[in-house]
Amino acid sequence: MRAELGSQLCEGSSVYISNNPDSRQHTERWSTAAEGEVLIVVAPTCVKDVARAVKFANRINVPFLAINRGHGSVSALGTFKHGVLIKLDNLTSIDIAADGKSAVLGGGVYSDLLLATLAKKNKVAAQRLVAAVASVLQAPAWEEVLACKRSLEVQHPSYHAQSRLGSYQGYAGLMGDNILEMDVVTADGSEIPVSESSNPDLYWAMRGAGQNFGIVTKFRYKIFDYPNGQDIFHATYHFTKDQLEIFFEHLNSLINNGTLPRDVNAYVVLRSKPLISPRPVFVYHFYYFGTSEQASPYTQTILSLNPISVSNATFPYKDVSHRSFQASIGDPTCAAGISTKTRFPVGLQTYNVSTNRKIYNLFEDMITAHPALATSFVQFEAFPMQAVKAVDPASTAYAHRQDDILVFVSPFHPFPFPVPTPPNPTNYINHLLTNLTLTRAFSTQYHHSPANAALATKYGRQARQLFVEGASPMRLNAYSNYANGDETLEEIYGYEPWRLEKLRRLKREWDPDGRFRFFNPIKGY
Repeated sequence: MRAELGSQLCEGSSVYISNNPDSRQHTERWSTAAEGEVLIVVAPTCVKDVARAVKFANRINVPFLAINRGHGSVSALGTFKHGVLIKLDNLTSIDIAADGKSAVLGGGVYSDLLLATLAKKNKVAAQRLVAAVASVLQAPAWEEVLACKRSLEVQHPSYHAQSRLGSYQGYAGLMGDNILEMDVVTADGSEIPVSESSNPDLYWAMRGAGQNFGIVTKFRYKIFDYPNGQDIFHATYHFTKDQLEIFFEHLNSLINNGTLPRDVNAYVVLRSKPLISPRPVFVYHFYYFGTSEQASPYTQTILSLNPISVSNATFPYKDVSHRSFQASIGDPTCAAGISTKTRFPVGLQTYNVSTNRKIYNLFEDMITAHPALATSFVQFEAFPMQAVKAVDPASTAYAHRQDDILVFVSPFHPFPFPVPTPPNPTNYINHLLTNLTLTRAFSTQYHHSPANAALATKYGRQARQLFVEGASPMRLNAYSNYANGDETLEEIYGYEPWRLEKLRRLKREWDPDGRFRFFNPIKGY
């Protein structure tokens, strides 16, 4: 099998059989439960080899899955069995257009690489703050394209193609809004162009539900000048249980019905941090695209709330994942093969302060009763929405533009010891002991076992339901990139009947056999 496929590939492309010790480095994922079972790994160095790998899998009648950095955690990824894993890591070309308004990116490009390359030209692109390792092309905006240098991926690097949220979305919109055109390998191995003028219906679907339709091998993406220079100001504040109400009232005032200033990101994590407080604390990461002086009107207001600790720094935006979350190449947050992560996201339009009190109590009860979940967290995210809401909601498959806030719960088991050795073990252990802050909704991460999985699911669902009951309207809007996998299609892809009707019609047209089915798959077509 290896010889047969290998003889068809471009020079430099590699094939690994799963029983070969060398294959483990290619199949290991950020969440162990998402690894599935791999028969063979193909690491192409040319776009044609992606299509060849798909045709090979079809011919021998096994599933295939294309990934970039292996950061996805949705439950369907774990159902991938005895298939061909297509690793896009080598497809990392970045060609900036002469007019400086766009760049053509290979399907394996990830955030850290893109940011560093663009910064040399004083350019930036829509993407997520904490996603240095994520693939640039996988979801609604550009978020996880940045996370963990192990790019989020899904059925393909269509991460952006899911219209991911992103830190510069007040200026640029969702990441998916910034994709101008893409080269896509479809379920039968065909290579096709997708844009507003070529296969326009598929262009609509790829930006919000792309993981259901194809593998993006190359795409043209908007870039722009830094609005306020390349520096970003980052301040970290800690607030206690007793400060919950006044803290979230402040955040509601700042977010102000979707009018969070374009240069501000407000990112909060509820977690245990014993060196700061014996009770769980809210860790408030405040970002301002500019200088500390420019951020002062906001930071003075935050300081008036009397946080129990404060730290801040200013650094280049290209270093934000590493400097603020240790979520870059070689950093502990992105270590693979160590634990299982699950997330339970909910999109909101405002914070229900009473609900957040219930969430705090549930979280504290959970980590007290079950020490195995002591490193779980709840994440509260708010990004500017000006450019997001300027886009016609019907123009892409992403259905949740009305949500101004994203929360999720992540129940998480402490990393077992001994653990696989990460690239920087000293930083890793220090990070575990002092500052383990990961990313995004009620998110659980734990050493995989049936008992831990059951606990994580129990508490994650309880927290998710509390958020939904406190929301207006009272319904679950589930962000696809953080989805757990137990949500309905309406909760992920929208409640308007025409959306799923159109997605199902396109699924019948482009993937009638359901070959793309390992990341929030569209069903019932």
